[in-house]
Amino acid sequence: MIIILLLLLFLYEPSISIFFSGDDWFHLRVSNIANIHQFLNFFSFSRNEQTIAFYRPLSTQVFFFTFQKLFGLNPIPFHIFSLIVFGVSVYIFKKISSILFTSETQSLVATIVFAFASSNITRIYFLSHFQEIALVFLSLLALYSYMEGHRYRTILFFILALMSKETAVVLPAILVLYDWSIKKINFRKLIPFGLVVLPYLYLRFKVFGGADGETYSWIFSPVRALNTFMWYGLWSVGAPELLLDYIGPGLRPIPRFFTDFPFWWRLIIWPLILNIIFILILFIKRIRTVDRQLIIFVASFVVSLCPVLFLPEHKFAVELGLPMVWFSLFIAKLLSENKMVSVAFIASFLILNIPMNILTSQRHYSVGRAIVSKKVYDFVKTNYPIKPQNSYFEFINDSVAYTKEWGSSRQISNSIQGSEMFRYIYHDPNYVVYFEDNPLRVPVNSNKIILSSKKFL
Repeated sequence: MIIILLLLLFLYEPSISIFFSGDDWFHLRVSNIANIHQFLNFFSFSRNEQTIAFYRPLSTQVFFFTFQKLFGLNPIPFHIFSLIVFGVSVYIFKKISSILFTSETQSLVATIVFAFASSNITRIYFLSHFQEIALVFLSLLALYSYMEGHRYRTILFFILALMSKETAVVLPAILVLYDWSIKKINFRKLIPFGLVVLPYLYLRFKVFGGADGETYSWIFSPVRALNTFMWYGLWSVGAPELLLDYIGPGLRPIPRFFTDFPFWWRLIIWPLILNIIFILILFIKRIRTVDRQLIIFVASFVVSLCPVLFLPEHKFAVELGLPMVWFSLFIAKLLSENKMVSVAFIASFLILNIPMNILTSQRHYSVGRAIVSKKVYDFVKTNYPIKPQNSYFEFINDSVAYTKEWGSSRQISNSIQGSEMFRYIYHDPNYVVYFEDNPLRVPVNSNKIILSSKKFL
């Protein structure tokens, strides 16, 4: 286990120096508070100045508040804490898998799959996705406590998980599945979870409300849901998230895939196909001896995906935090106790996932946008440390655009979350920065401060 954790530290060490970008700036601004009343606002279901788009006070507002108060805008402590929580989650997962499997080989296989899955990158590199790391950590603590018979401790961790991310609402269903697998269903001991979930659902959806935006539109189409499920399945096996943008009709890669990744495409396609075939063969061989445990692993994977399965415009590998728990256990169950087959699969899995970890760490938006964000932040703090009066900033398109819809000023906007970085720097929640790609009515009788987008890209 120590070797696994040391290897993880080596693999994810580059994430430690990644600067803030995108949603981080909004979360930093909202959590930059001055009194206890504002701190309590984090936990209110009624919307206020400290409200964000989703109800995730523990893993977002409290997380960003605590670390910026202690360390300012030094991202290293943020990332170190995130890695520690992830590492502890891997350790807890190992303990859970040791309870579920009598074979140490199966437990070790499950842990390796869970720890080295390439989808972890999307959670580790982008600080605003700490919410997913916290969700998995607290959900695993709840599950482990439940297995050990600590009912009240389980409820506590369940509540904390709900305060980290809404998808924790699936935990009671998973606990029922676990009880069914060991033939010890007792609905009376699940009553406290219902007493937590029902008020939470009312407060979350009726009082707090849902998120705005087309990407959060529910589409109850079986065909679209199957497509979404397929992608989460591919990402679980080890396909990089970016592959989604390069697959056309008939699941065929578009020509640009081979020109954008002249070296990497072979390391993506052939190992991915090999892993899929490997899993299919194992599953076909196991189909005649399916037991309750295998069923709950598959069912829990599906249940964990239910909160995002009908959001086809919002499918991202980051959502695989909790589902990967069950995918990893499912793989270990398929491999049974055959050590030779287990070694062969782990080798195949790592041959795909380790390079995809490296590729994703190089190409993930959190990395590129963080570099841009740091350049803009340093420029503003050096040249405009005090908010200019009767003037406004505008980022212009002054470089060749990748597409018409994706000009250089839009890239700046995505990196600093629109006006949010400037609002944080100037302590003004209403401050507006303008971008050529996002035309808004500019202020009257104000001087324009033109900023070159090319300078920061």
